[in-house]
Amino acid sequence: MTETDYMVERRLAGLDADLHARYRNCVVVSQQMLLRYEGIFPDFTDHTALHALEVVDYCNALIAEQIDRLSADELYVLLMSAMFHDVGLGVSGRDFEEFLPLVCPGEALPDTVEKRQKVVRANHQEFSGCYLRKYWEVFDIPNERYAQAIIQTCRGHRKADLWDPAGYPCPLEVLPERAVCLPYLAALLRLADELDIAFDRNFSFLYDPEHMVHAKDRFEFKKHRSIRRVELLADRVVVTAVADDAEIRVGIEETVEKLRKTLLYCREVTAARTDFVIHQSKVELDLTTV
Repeated sequence: MTETDYMVERRLAGLDADLHARYRNCVVVSQQMLLRYEGIFPDFTDHTALHALEVVDYCNALIAEQIDRLSADELYVLLMSAMFHDVGLGVSGRDFEEFLPLVCPGEALPDTVEKRQKVVRANHQEFSGCYLRKYWEVFDIPNERYAQAIIQTCRGHRKADLWDPAGYPCPLEVLPERAVCLPYLAALLRLADELDIAFDRNFSFLYDPEHMVHAKDRFEFKKHRSIRRVELLADRVVVTAVADDAEIRVGIEETVEKLRKTLLYCREVTAARTDFVIHQSKVELDLTTV
């Protein structure tokens, strides 16, 4: 166990027992919701609670010594966002029909399962936001301002413009004289989500690439299986991969380039819009053959 393991949760428990209890009570519910996505995307890259926990681990490592500067409210919003950022992948058919006009205005209801899957995969951060907007009281979130902070942080894990001061204000008040720094929380979640690319993202006993229907899913599984390790060092990220297949090697390089762009984007947003910092400034790839 490293000194950053469970750091955010341990810190929240010490600062605010009520917010920590609210978060803990939501963990089981979020796990069940995340498991629903597997019925819709049986061959999709893992987005269950295992992925959510990996995202929290990466957030712990990215925050490091800045943990003392984060308030209980910020820790709570970050943990809830990590747990719920992918719930949009598992929305029910009824909720999908309700949320579609909000997520994709003017788009007709998909007439096949495959078309629905495509819409959900491409916009799952928005479906997650809609889901939380509808059910936030069920999850015992203290008030609508906390809910908005969690929704925006979830939406921010992909595509959303973290430079937008209207969508991502700093500070955002959640209670009188209590506020959270949305740009930093969303940047942490986006980068941590992008860092979870190594082989343990998909356990081999749960995923058999040879029986996957779509070539893209088979390719993605094999690519992630070839990425052996992602290390966060003090000043950089090091990705270690082993692959002989030329196509897989190109895929790994593209994935690492996407990670590099995300790192620089999140680092720049954090530096310009907050008093926090992301220490890592580059991504290195160690790619070898067997």
